[in-house]
Amino acid sequence: MSPSENPATATGSKLPSLSVVIPAYNEAGYLEATLIHAKRAAEVYQGPVEIIVVDNNSTDGTADIARAQGVQVVFEPQNQIARARNAGAAEARGDYLVFVDADTHLEGDILGKVAANLASGEVIGGGAWVEPDSTGLGRLLFKYPVNFALGLANVSVGPFLYCDRESFGRIRGFCEEFYAAEEFVLARRMQAEGRKTGKSWRIIRPHKGHRIVTSSRRLGRFGGLEMALKHAHLLWKSDQKLRQKDQCSSWYQARS
Repeated sequence: MSPSENPATATGSKLPSLSVVIPAYNEAGYLEATLIHAKRAAEVYQGPVEIIVVDNNSTDGTADIARAQGVQVVFEPQNQIARARNAGAAEARGDYLVFVDADTHLEGDILGKVAANLASGEVIGGGAWVEPDSTGLGRLLFKYPVNFALGLANVSVGPFLYCDRESFGRIRGFCEEFYAAEEFVLARRMQAEGRKTGKSWRIIRPHKGHRIVTSSRRLGRFGGLEMALKHAHLLWKSDQKLRQKDQCSSWYQARS
């Protein structure tokens, strides 16, 4: 990270504190690796970072794995992604919030990029290009066409989101009426909040110094295109479908 990108330089003081919130429902097979990567990213950042895992009523060893990694664990009994994210944010003490899926790896200086964007005073929050861990056509479709289209629309997908905590509080966090696509709803509300003070919602572009890698387990044969189309169909059809858990079953199925 160059001096001009250093958030401590931007604020004229110490590095801002970050809270990494990881909602987890039956993620025993993925969570340990996610936490190892999150802690490495925190070391690269060098500023204060807390990691919070929200056990969203798991029936496997998710919470035990989180405790073994020495991170804070919060229990949310109602199995809903928006509610789990909010439960973690409610316990957060960082200046800035970073939401990461339990099967997603932070690499390089991504937390420094988040802090630099938010400390600039020009950004209220955002997301990032996300790279699946698969190979071949599926990976290429997600890494380029899907990410490019989402970037043009300034839309963020769930594996990675960031924002400042005060603004998150003003809009009352993720809308708990939604069982899926809650990240799209949050982005719309944060963008509206940002316009009041001239701040933008910014997508972090790919860079050799950082990347976000997520599991391709739910992306299907075409590396995210199917999932993106499912999101688009639900959003186009009606917000009401997103408020019905049975219509969003693929987000709540047992993990494998």
